[in-house]
Amino acid sequence: MNAHLDLASLLGGAILPSPAWRRHWLATLFQQQVPFDELAEQLGCDPALTGKVIGLANAAVPPGERKHAAIDAAMLAAIGLPALRQAFAIPARPTATCAHFDEQRFWSHSQAMACAARVAGEALQLAPAKELYTCGLLANIGQLAIAMLHPQAYGELLGQHGSAARALLLCEEAWRFGHHQLALSASLMRGWGMPDILCDAVRCHAAPPGCGQAGRMTELAWLLQLASSFADLILRNGVGPRGPATAAARVLGLDVEHMETLLRHSNAEWSEWRAILEPHAHIALGRTRSRIRPAARQVFSEFI
Repeated sequence: MNAHLDLASLLGGAILPSPAWRRHWLATLFQQQVPFDELAEQLGCDPALTGKVIGLANAAVPPGERKHAAIDAAMLAAIGLPALRQAFAIPARPTATCAHFDEQRFWSHSQAMACAARVAGEALQLAPAKELYTCGLLANIGQLAIAMLHPQAYGELLGQHGSAARALLLCEEAWRFGHHQLALSASLMRGWGMPDILCDAVRCHAAPPGCGQAGRMTELAWLLQLASSFADLILRNGVGPRGPATAAARVLGLDVEHMETLLRHSNAEWSEWRAILEPHAHIALGRTRSRIRPAARQVFSEFI
C-alpha cells in the first residue's frame, strides 16, 4: 500500500471540488435569497455540495431522531441562509489536475445515476425516492475524493487500469490507498450522518451478491447497480450492451420491457436536469427543471 487517504480532513469540513461556475452561481443565489425549494434543487445536482449540506443538517439532529438523507427546502430553512453562506465561504481545496480522471463525465454520470435511482426506486418502492436519488448522486463521490487527495498517484493508476473491469480498478484502489472508491463513498456518507443501510448498499453495489447479506440492503444495492448501468447507457445515448442492466433488472423482478421503460424515463429526467447542469444555465436566475414529472408518475403506476 503506497498511500493513505485523509478521510478525517474530508469529514472535518473540507469541501470536495465542484465546477467553479457552479460554486460562483450558488454564492449568487445565497446573496439574492431565492426560495429554498429552488436553492435545494440547485444544491441537489452537485455531489460534493449535497454531502456537505446533509452533513451540516445532520450535525444539528438530536440523538435518537431520524437523520436526513436528502436535501429539501425544509432542511435548508432549518439550517438558515447565514449558516449556509458561512459553510460555503470556505473555498474548495485546490488540487493538481488528476490525469485520466474525466471530471465532466464524473458530474454527468453522478447526475444520470441519481435520476435513474430515483425513477427505479419510485417504481419498486424499496426506499423513499428522494433518498435513492441522493444515493445515486453520492455513490461514486469516493472517486472524486481520491482524485482530489492523490491526483498524481491516482492519475497513474487510472492510466494503467482505468479501462479495465471495474472490479480490478476497485482492487487496485484498495491496495494503493487503503479504500476503494465505493468504500470511501460509503464512509463519507456515514460521516455525513446518512442511514447505514444506504451506506452499505453504496459500498457493495458494484457486486451485490458478494456483500454477504440478504434482504432489503441487497435489494438496494442491486437497484444502485441498475441505476449505474442505466447511467452508462444514458451517457452513450442508449447505445451499448444491456447485459449488466438486464442482470440487475432480473434480480429486481423486472422483465426487459419494464427495464427499457425505466431506462427511457430515467433518460427523460436526466435530460431535464442537464438543462441546469450546463455552465450557461446559471445566467437565468431561478432556472430549474420541471417539477411536474408526469413520466415518473407513469412509471410508478405501471409497476405497482
